[in-house]
Parts: sequence; structure tokens; C-alpha cells
Amino acid sequence: MSVGIVTDSTCYLPAEVIAELGIEVVPLQVISNGAAFNEVGGITVDEVATALRSGKSVTTSRPNPEVFVAAFEKLHSAGHESIVSVHLSSELSGTYESAVLASRKVDFQVDVVDSRGIAMMLGFAVQAGARLANSGGSHAEVLDLIQRKCAGASIIFYVDSLEFLEKGGRITAMQAKMGASMNLKPLLHMINGKVEQQELVRSSEKSIARMIEIVGAAARIKSEIAIHHVEALDAANSVAQQLKELTGLAAISVTSAGAVVGTHVGPGALAVVVSPQV
Repeated sequence: MSVGIVTDSTCYLPAEVIAELGIEVVPLQVISNGAAFNEVGGITVDEVATALRSGKSVTTSRPNPEVFVAAFEKLHSAGHESIVSVHLSSELSGTYESAVLASRKVDFQVDVVDSRGIAMMLGFAVQAGARLANSGGSHAEVLDLIQRKCAGASIIFYVDSLEFLEKGGRITAMQAKMGASMNLKPLLHMINGKVEQQELVRSSEKSIARMIEIVGAAARIKSEIAIHHVEALDAANSVAQQLKELTGLAAISVTSAGAVVGTHVGPGALAVVVSPQV
């Protein structure tokens, strides 16, 4: 049985990987100053950062179920007998819910996976599942691998300000107020699909150093690592180099986060994803 893979635009896989593996990507939308843009090809994270700095209203929106139906039917028409559809945490977005609703409107097998993560937390899982599917893996095998990769992945991220997470409803006003009042730089992670504060550290430099320490410990088992940033390429490259030295990994990908994540974390953010090999 040929298995097709669908994900959403917050997976942040490189375009060449998506094309090579035949992954179907459904875009979320960014609403900037009242105008809607697809995350893929519609608006860049740099444009989002500029809008945020200027005080413009920037929000995000999930795809509607009909977009997922079209994606599922496209792969089915191309010869895939079943679909595994993998999406960012349902605690952060209604994207998973839209995909589930769409799966009920088609007459072939679609399993929808709530990654309980974001960015390369699901990206690594999608990539692994697509490679297995393309090599002849069964639907059950592909689904199991994706679920195990999602369950094992972790993310830690540094944000320069909690303002944008609060505006997007991803943390509470009390959490944001506490961090700002103490003039501390937060390290955040995801627990059970939700963004939670992990630590508050004094100064950006100490926060990033602590991030490297935490990731180094998490990556002692054989893992893949990806780094995302929002207008912080030099810092991201520095973190990558230090993690290579700490973990012995020859390659760590460094990419800009997309417009959706950029909307909620703001300029200067860094995120590191660790995905153990399974």
C-alpha cells in the first residue's frame, strides 16, 4: 500500500526535502494589518518581524478543512492508497482539528497525528515517515514511526521578549508580566503540547549558554538537531557550532523560522529541536 504524507507549513522542512520526498504541505495563514497571507510564498518572517516592531496587528489562522480535503485527494489521485497527516500541536492551533474534520470527508484511510510540537519537532518526524513510505513501508509502520519520532522530540527556545507570546495567547498575561518585571530572559519549552516556561535567566548571553547546556544533555543519545531563529542568524550559527563540539554531530541545520512561529516569538528568538533517532 502506497502511503502519502501531508503536513502543515510549520514543519519548517527545507523546500528541497519536501520536493524530494513528495510531501504535501498545507499552509497556515498570517494576518498582518488585516490582510491574509499564506505562510508559504505569501509573507516572510522578516516582513512579520518588521510589522511587529512597528506595532501592527499580526495574528495567525489555521487552514480550513476544505484545504486539507484537497490535499488528501491530490495524493490519493496520484496513487497513494492511504494518508498520514502530521500537524503542529492542537494546544497551539486548530490545524489538527481541521485535518481531522477533513479526514472524515474522504472515502479512503487518513490518520491524523497531533505532533504535540512545532517546527522540526514535527519536521523530523515527517521526514522520517516520508522516507519510510517511499521505501515501501506499510501504513501501520509509517504511522508508528511518525508517532514515536513526535513523542521523543523536544524543543527549547529563547525569546527576547514575552510580549509576542502573550499577544498571541500562547502564555498568560501573568507569566509575561512576571518575566518583564524581573527583567529576566526566559527559556521556554513544550510540555504536553503547551508552551511552558522552563527557566528565567539573567541576560541573553546566560540564557543562550544555559540553552546549550540543556540541549547538550538531551542530545547525549543519538539524535538529530535543528536550530530555528528569527533575525538572529549569527547567534544561531554560534549555537550550532557549540553544539557540534559538545555532541560530536557533524551536521546541525540552521534555518529561519517561518512567519507563523515568528509572529508568536518575535524578533531575536532562537529555538533548538532535538529528535532522538528511533
